Amino acid sequence: MPFHYIDKRLHVDGVDLSVIAEQFGTPVYVYSEASIRRNAQVIRDTFIQRGFKVSYAVKANPNPSILKLLRSFGIGADIVSGGELQMAQHVGFKGSEINFAGVGKTYTELELALNLGIEHFNVESIYELNELEAKAAELGRSAKVLLRLNPDIDPQTHPHISTGLKNNKFGMGPELVTEILTHTGKYPHLIFDGIHCHIGSQIVKPQPFYDLIDYLYEYAEDLKKQGVRIEHMDLGGGFGVNYADPFEDILDTTPYLEPFAEKAAEKLKQYQLHIQPGRVLIANSALLLSQVVGTKENGGHYFVVIDGATTDLIRPALYDAYHAIYPHIEKPPVRIGDVVGPVCESSDALAKQREIPEFEARELLAIASVGAYGSAMGSTYNIRPLSPEVMVNAAGEISQIRRRQTFEDLISLY
Repeated sequence: MPFHYIDKRLHVDGVDLSVIAEQFGTPVYVYSEASIRRNAQVIRDTFIQRGFKVSYAVKANPNPSILKLLRSFGIGADIVSGGELQMAQHVGFKGSEINFAGVGKTYTELELALNLGIEHFNVESIYELNELEAKAAELGRSAKVLLRLNPDIDPQTHPHISTGLKNNKFGMGPELVTEILTHTGKYPHLIFDGIHCHIGSQIVKPQPFYDLIDYLYEYAEDLKKQGVRIEHMDLGGGFGVNYADPFEDILDTTPYLEPFAEKAAEKLKQYQLHIQPGRVLIANSALLLSQVVGTKENGGHYFVVIDGATTDLIRPALYDAYHAIYPHIEKPPVRIGDVVGPVCESSDALAKQREIPEFEARELLAIASVGAYGSAMGSTYNIRPLSPEVMVNAAGEISQIRRRQTFEDLISLY
């Protein structure tokens, strides 16, 4: 396990967290390189070796060091903005290794992607098709397209991260997708390669994925009857992790990866299959290390106030998400309380009504499972600079992969 107690002190790959706090201050994101490598190896062995094209969902964590590490395992980049496209290009991804998802691509973003010659555009609407066709014609280029199909499948996850139901903003209904695929002559600069689906995120039960495989098989068979044949089938991502026990191995925290890959490879074997994992690769590879500012009670309600905040980790406030809390010095939970930050919002809580130890001021506290949608969703609200990120490798060497933002960085924008 990358995170473990040695002599009652929490370590990451053999490094005492107090060493990191002394060197980089708090709050600070701490990544285990060994954990990311293990997760990438499992994804490579489970999917790439079965012939899947795997692209990492850059939105989960766009840190260049993480992108380079994942690319070394043969994983491509799944992007949803012009900024992510430029970041992928910056770290060395070729156009053939990038696909562009997202419901609101701008004309400028389409131009950037066309000029780079990306692998696929995952197109979500008629208006996007029309804009892509117009821009491709203007540039004298062609674009390969996967139409995003909304299958109306319940992913059984939080409603804010459900994307495959008909009341979600993403994708198009099957009737419209079929209509487009049977009238492709309207778009002479577009190559219609196949279908893309992504039904949601943090999916912890395999059945929604099995339902998706069955749905796509039947849908493709119906297309064949209408004379439409496709070559690519994109199943999206959304593999969930165990936030309650973040120190588990990936094959324990997400045990359905192998059966999902087997079922998809067997039932959809005539297609080039694609997936875009994000969270499962990096969520449990990082801690947010914070220092306790102090404790207080209001009417019998116990609060542990830390220097980390929703500006560092917004998921608990945004999704009511659970993140496990660990003391640096191992000790048992003794009372019910909240872990809160200094931001001037009542929603600035990292844990609510949780069994937690009695903390003292200046003690270190670690919030687990923050590798995905942690630093990526950080903000500078209350003029709080973005926190640094460090990575520890298997040899115990510490590298800073993002420095702490300064006031000078912030004021330079004004």
